[in-house]
Amino acid sequence: MSHARARQAIEIKLAAWATARPIRIAYGTAEFKPAAGETYLRAFLLPASTSSRYLASEALEYRGIYQISIVCPSGTPSAVHEAITDELNALLPVDSELVRAGFEGQIIEPPSPGPTIIEPATYTVPVSLTYIGLADQ
Repeated sequence: MSHARARQAIEIKLAAWATARPIRIAYGTAEFKPAAGETYLRAFLLPASTSSRYLASEALEYRGIYQISIVCPSGTPSAVHEAITDELNALLPVDSELVRAGFEGQIIEPPSPGPTIIEPATYTVPVSLTYIGLADQ
């Protein structure tokens, strides 16, 4: 499944960046326990429908959204999530190549923040990017 390959291509870049920063990432359904007062990321793949533009169905087109939610403890200044958003834009700019095991794609919409979700102990800023790619059948 090439949505998985798109996810892997993004997560390889994201993991290397996070290790150097350092910031922890909770991926999809993996078990994760944040430390008290920790700012961390939650990452999810939101795949769209797969299509084929070719009569012989030689290749399938995959589109989707990859969401990286920035989770900050309540009271954390906005500058923290804004800086992380800027770094994600530098890491995953429009036209970035996504290549992994027969999947060739690119980012077609830059990482963009959505509305802040406020909870009693944390607030979350979802940052989403859109990808498209092809994979042979």
